[in-house]
Amino acid sequence: MKIKSTLKLPVGQRGKTIIESLRPDNLANMESKILPDENSITLRTEKLSSLISVMDDLLMNAKIAEDLDFNGAKND
Repeated sequence: MKIKSTLKLPVGQRGKTIIESLRPDNLANMESKILPDENSITLRTEKLSSLISVMDDLLMNAKIAEDLDFNGAKND
């Protein structure tokens, strides 16, 4: 079975910041896009358990990056 899942993030600087902070951890089966109309991370895998595990990690790290970005913006 081939599985593809895409996490879409806000367009603009916030989404770009989140993707850039997560990009160093990208695996070979992951693709990040930063475009004027789309910020996304796509994951391809053959195992549902891998998808669940990686997406869980990705969402948790995206939340942390968003919180740090938001708190940093508030403190500037």
